[in-house]
Amino acid sequence: MSEKGKGLNLVWYLLILLTVFLWGMSFLWSDRVLDRQVPVFTFIFTRMIIAAAALSLFSLLTGHFQRIRKGDFKWFAAMTAFEPFLYFLGETFGLQFTDSPTLCSVIIATIPVFSLVVGWILFREKLSTLNRAGIFVAVAGVILFVLIGGSLHAKYLYGIAILFLAAIGSTGYTAICKKLANKGYNPFAIVTWQFILAIGYFLVPFLIWDASSWTPAYLSWPVLRPIIALAVLCSGVAFVIYAACVDRIGMTRTTVFLPLVAIVSAVAASLLGQDTLEPLQFVGIAVAMLGVVMAQASFKKEKDNEA
Repeated sequence: MSEKGKGLNLVWYLLILLTVFLWGMSFLWSDRVLDRQVPVFTFIFTRMIIAAAALSLFSLLTGHFQRIRKGDFKWFAAMTAFEPFLYFLGETFGLQFTDSPTLCSVIIATIPVFSLVVGWILFREKLSTLNRAGIFVAVAGVILFVLIGGSLHAKYLYGIAILFLAAIGSTGYTAICKKLANKGYNPFAIVTWQFILAIGYFLVPFLIWDASSWTPAYLSWPVLRPIIALAVLCSGVAFVIYAACVDRIGMTRTTVFLPLVAIVSAVAASLLGQDTLEPLQFVGIAVAMLGVVMAQASFKKEKDNEA
């Protein structure tokens, strides 16, 4: 690889690290909104509107906006169904029931492992001994984290189960996002349409469950501030970078950075006092992240579809 090529790759790796930082902080910002008793669908629907408006304006002003071509709408609809719809339902309700930004980030960080298991079961993809060991190590780390936490009541366990909906959503989203990038859609267009369509997905549950109880208090600055940060930084900037990195450096090399989200979230939550962790829980995080890395240790170019 040329020096120029190496330099470009370094830029993309630095950008995905920025995404990791923003997504790590997203769990804390979401927790702040939920702590103010904002209903889940009100919270998510508001976030979708702000994200769609900001991305649409930016894409139009910069010339990155693209119309959906005939025959591709089904792919955009499917991508949006996976993420943000299914993913945000899993993440937000999981966070609400567990009340632990760190636990949520740890489970979300195991998404690459979940993807490997799905590929193994459904598509008979081969896993090396190291990959299989990594899956067990990652699961052991999550179990250690949960057991040391000591909050094994029914609602807490229900929240953990719901979080795996987010894992399913992220897995489906990444695969379709790569397909759309290969069809010639730029990252700004992909993410802009993703959040425009998401407004429609979340409108119905908002009208059914939350609209009747909506109050102007949900537009107060203490509530809007973290939602704007989530919409602009985490839904806008981070998703655009992620989509671009999947296209430029490949799916596997992009998702391998996701375990760092849990570390960012754990450290930030502890420093800001939003989560109190036992020392052994940090060990559990480290074990889980080691397992994720082991599970993806063998990079295969044919899986990345790299140029």
